[in-house]
Amino acid sequence: MGGNTHHDNINAQLSGFFTNQTPPATGSYAFDEADMRAIVKNWLDLADSYDKSVTNAVRMGRIKPPAEDFASLFHTKAANRSGESYREYVEHNRDYCVRQAQLFQDALDDYLGVEHTNVTEMHKTGPQGPQGGV
Repeated sequence: MGGNTHHDNINAQLSGFFTNQTPPATGSYAFDEADMRAIVKNWLDLADSYDKSVTNAVRMGRIKPPAEDFASLFHTKAANRSGESYREYVEHNRDYCVRQAQLFQDALDDYLGVEHTNVTEMHKTGPQGPQGGV
């Protein structure tokens, strides 16, 4: 009998939760030019971070065995496969970040009514501003 009372109490508490809830709102996003430029920069910064990880991962896949015995060779091959897998993972993520930056850059270019800019080329040019010795 005590179990039914407990069950009824839970049902009473939850009934208001399910019946008094407002419908979920539809989502929307609004970005201004500065927001979109910041988003592009953030995606490119993240891509840079992944690019540094790619460099480190390449080294992870080039381990030399400490000896020529079976165990050393086996573990070295496994470690190198793991390093190669990790390199592929971070390259994939780096490329994803660049694609996301490009999508936001395209949206920004459309918003501004200008020709689309390639973020890869833009990113390679380095920081903008005064150059020493010019």
